[in-house]
Amino acid sequence: MRIAYLTDETFPNRDASGVQIVQTLSALHREGATVDMLFPERPGARRSPAAWRAVLEGHYHVPCAFGLRPLPSHVASARPPIKVAHGLVGTAAALSRPYDLVYTRTLAPIVPLLAARRWVMFETYRPLTQQFKWSGPPFRWLGRQPRFVGIATHSELARQAFIADGLPSDRVETVYNGFDPAAFAERLSAPEARAILGLPEAPTVVYTGRISPRKSTDLLLDAAERTPQAQWILAGADDTEEAQPYVARARRLPNVTCTGYLTGPQLVHTLQAADMLVVPPSAAPLKQFGTTVLPIKLFTYLAAHRAIIAGALPDAQELLRDGHNSVLVPPDDAGALADAVARLVAAPAERDALAAAAAETSEALTWPARARTLLAFMERRLSAG
Repeated sequence: MRIAYLTDETFPNRDASGVQIVQTLSALHREGATVDMLFPERPGARRSPAAWRAVLEGHYHVPCAFGLRPLPSHVASARPPIKVAHGLVGTAAALSRPYDLVYTRTLAPIVPLLAARRWVMFETYRPLTQQFKWSGPPFRWLGRQPRFVGIATHSELARQAFIADGLPSDRVETVYNGFDPAAFAERLSAPEARAILGLPEAPTVVYTGRISPRKSTDLLLDAAERTPQAQWILAGADDTEEAQPYVARARRLPNVTCTGYLTGPQLVHTLQAADMLVVPPSAAPLKQFGTTVLPIKLFTYLAAHRAIIAGALPDAQELLRDGHNSVLVPPDDAGALADAVARLVAAPAERDALAAAAAETSEALTWPARARTLLAFMERRLSAG
């Protein structure tokens, strides 16, 4: 299958979406698809495809053997003008070659591509028709178009939202994200990983991801303040404006360390240094901001084979079961989070049981498995047309 992946993301970046795109396309290539990524390039940062490949591989720590087509559509620093420009330039580029299918997380090119009688598949992590009620009629219209492959969602929660708003169930497929098995090929105990990183030998709680109000970092710091018996590691970009109040507060807590943005082996070692991995148990990222549904960190947490603490929220509960592969706590309750940490600090056998179940859950949640599910969905829909 010849696939054009059309994205208005600027690479490389620190966003989870950048990781998701590069890992997905790399896995599709390894599964036998011919894939080109069509992406905006800054006018002053022109590179050959070979040079771009070296940049992406150095940043994302994954082979990027798929095709790279940088396009002159990075026309401004703001995202909206880039989206418009890339919608135009990217659509023209996709039409210039005989691709079997155009795959995108960008809405702008869908209608022009369908009008040109090209097969198009859309992907999203958001339950868009619930978050933006006006989008229901346009998506229902798309669902009736013969060459609209359908929507790949990152969760069953998002899939059911589209179906409830009128899209045919065979046009919406849940395709979970994943982790890179090669990154976790070396299994380290928590003490071994802490020794590599030069961390003290103490019960350790790790969070990886964005440090910001939208990720409810305050909940983590509230819980850390109540659990001095554990050391807390916050591994995320600490040089952004939104992170500064939290970094300043963390410096005042003797049991909290901010590492900055991590990738590759450093990130894996930090995950493996944990006795517990935590997803901030807040409803706001899912229900208020709408920016987080089944975050990618959850898949790497499962792959790290460690006990997980998260909020009892509908997206997390698609993969996590309280008392089986995780401890799920009431949302927005720092005391409950602190109590869960204190309980697991005192119960190494329970931590080990949760970690073993997390390892079992992770087995089917790899990037190669995701690529196979995507290809099966694409092939089924194209053959039906």
